[in-house]
Amino acid sequence: MFKKALLGGVAFAALSLGTAGASFAGYDVNARIDALENELRALKSQVDSRDAKIEALEAKTTGIENFPKFDGKKLKITSADGKYSMELFGRIQIDASIADQDDLQNGHDIGAGVELRRTRFGLKGKLGGDFKYKIEAGFDAPSDTVDLEEAYISYVGWKPAALTVGKFKMPYSLEEQTSSRFISFLERGNNNVFAPGKNLGGGVSFGGDNYGVNVAYMFAGDLVDGSDNGSNEDNGIVARATVAPMLDKKGGSLLHLGLSGYYLSDQDGTARFRQRPGIHNADRLVDTGTIANVDDTWSINPEVAFVAGPFSAQAEYSWTQVGRTAGNSDIDLHGGYVYLSYFLTGESRASAYKAGSGKFDRLKTEGAWEILARVSYLDLEDNGITNADRGEQTDYTLGLNHYFNPNVRAIVNYVYADVDHPTGATQDEEAHSLGARLAVDF
Repeated sequence: MFKKALLGGVAFAALSLGTAGASFAGYDVNARIDALENELRALKSQVDSRDAKIEALEAKTTGIENFPKFDGKKLKITSADGKYSMELFGRIQIDASIADQDDLQNGHDIGAGVELRRTRFGLKGKLGGDFKYKIEAGFDAPSDTVDLEEAYISYVGWKPAALTVGKFKMPYSLEEQTSSRFISFLERGNNNVFAPGKNLGGGVSFGGDNYGVNVAYMFAGDLVDGSDNGSNEDNGIVARATVAPMLDKKGGSLLHLGLSGYYLSDQDGTARFRQRPGIHNADRLVDTGTIANVDDTWSINPEVAFVAGPFSAQAEYSWTQVGRTAGNSDIDLHGGYVYLSYFLTGESRASAYKAGSGKFDRLKTEGAWEILARVSYLDLEDNGITNADRGEQTDYTLGLNHYFNPNVRAIVNYVYADVDHPTGATQDEEAHSLGARLAVDF
């Protein structure tokens, strides 16, 4: 019995081994290995293809770094290395005014209506890192002409000095240096009549954390209303120096002191000074007329500004002498202003002060309200002046400014102008004006 069982087990084992052998015999191991190797080759090819695509994308990404950069807050484009740039800028100022002019004389008029006070566009930027440029054109609405406001090139490679040549603003007066985009009132104070304005010349300037010095030689210009009319009448030295012994922009405190002046040699023997009553859409109520036999003109202008938080005060006064040829008496003229301002919403003008150039710049705020008051005086009367409109003008101005944002502002000014003419000239005059402006700049 045992033998039968043993023989049966041996037979079963033999049968099992035979079946397994048959199975292994039907399985091709080499073929399977070849298939796996082919799959690996295919996967490697896919990986290599993906690596090539990634390298191509990386190469493209590296190229993007050399593309110009765009400033999201300005219309400005800058090269990847920062050495070249171009920025489009401009301003639009729309004025409206009404006036009570019953007490005006000699055919004088203050208009009621709307005008484009200033419309300007330009380009500025850097060239090669050490050179800067600016070109700006302005549209003159009354004459429907386009004038070149500024066009100059500056070299700034000798820091902190800058060399400038072209047509630019001569360094005279705090209000004159402060752009019309940022002045506090509709118009600058009466002493601005003595400013040389923007003229062809060359200059050097330098400044630091609390001071600035600017000296220029004016090649060609005109002292008529402080503006340039393209003539070749005056040339000479114009200079300005400023210091801020107290300056804390974040804390809202500032004490600004400055002194500017010029000596100009007259080329055609004439000069003229005249001024409007704080509103641009108006006749000039005081006027020296054309002064003959002029040899030279010099002027000196001290300036001061004080800021304590939302409160500020600012003042300037100009003394100007028109030197005349032998046998003709010199003529002395002068004028200035003082004004106070207060931000009802707590802002401070100190935050907008530029120490290196000694002027006020953009106030970066939204929704600010500012109230202001100014007295501005001008004396255009002296021996040797015979024009009927010679005399003294005092303007009293109340103002309200609203800053919608750093680039949009509304201005409202009430101006009372009191004009005293000497005996034998035009009768004394008075005028009440209300002016408003919507100003946009970028």
